[in-house]
Amino acid sequence: MSDAAPKELSRLQFRLMGFGIGLALLVTLAPTWLTRSLSQDELRLYSGISLLGLTPDAKSPMEALGTVLFLLYVALALAFLLVRPETGAPVLIGIAGLVVTIVIVANQPDGSIRTREDWTGAPAVALGLWIIATVVSVVALKKLRS
Repeated sequence: MSDAAPKELSRLQFRLMGFGIGLALLVTLAPTWLTRSLSQDELRLYSGISLLGLTPDAKSPMEALGTVLFLLYVALALAFLLVRPETGAPVLIGIAGLVVTIVIVANQPDGSIRTREDWTGAPAVALGLWIIATVVSVVALKKLRS
């Protein structure tokens, strides 16, 4: 067995991990991210996809900033899904995704006297996935370059 075979196997394993994490980041957009209580009887739920503001007949409570941030989230998740682990790009993409998700959470829409808006657990899961993505990318970069 040549010396290149174990390195190629490691590269493929890290590529598969990156693909799985990128896919998980995209799937995280499906559950509810934000709830809006309009009254005792009315509760609106917003998934990550609906916060994009691109769904018909639905205005995003985060408006244009939410659209830009969530499009950036999707672009970074797709990039992480497709980029090769031996480049330094996955580390930068992981850090950028973490920052974008923190900015999304920090820009929670303001409720009014009659409404209350709260995040669900989905943004915390997304933050955790971006942290895992960054750690896996750093480990892959060190292992593949040694």
